[in-house]
Amino acid sequence: MGKDKLIPIFAMIVLLIGISSALYVHATQVNKDNITFNGEEYTIDEIFILSETITIDTDDGEKTGASLDDFVKKTSNKCASCSMYTIKAGDGYQKTIEYDILKTGIITKNRRVFFPNTAHALWVSDVIEIEVK
Repeated sequence: MGKDKLIPIFAMIVLLIGISSALYVHATQVNKDNITFNGEEYTIDEIFILSETITIDTDDGEKTGASLDDFVKKTSNKCASCSMYTIKAGDGYQKTIEYDILKTGIITKNRRVFFPNTAHALWVSDVIEIEVK
């Protein structure tokens, strides 16, 4: 008799935890149309106008997008190879990389970065900011 009452209570607790975590993720997600780089706002179209479009080979196939190396060189007044770069997503996910990795990467029209020969953990989706450190 005790187990019959506990199972629905545990099920309700699990559902409440799931609902509250989904609401938290939705509430903390940042929806932005622009991408901030080095304190300046750029639309994805501006990034493609400023940068060379290239195709790279990844273990997930060929990807085409704006060259991050070209974009950084054209928009930064700092030594590109002297800096670290933190790529931030709308959901709070972020990865910090060195210039040697960044210079091989691209950003696509749907605001996702790809790097050849790297772990997928570096492939940030829904990019909202690239911070220069």
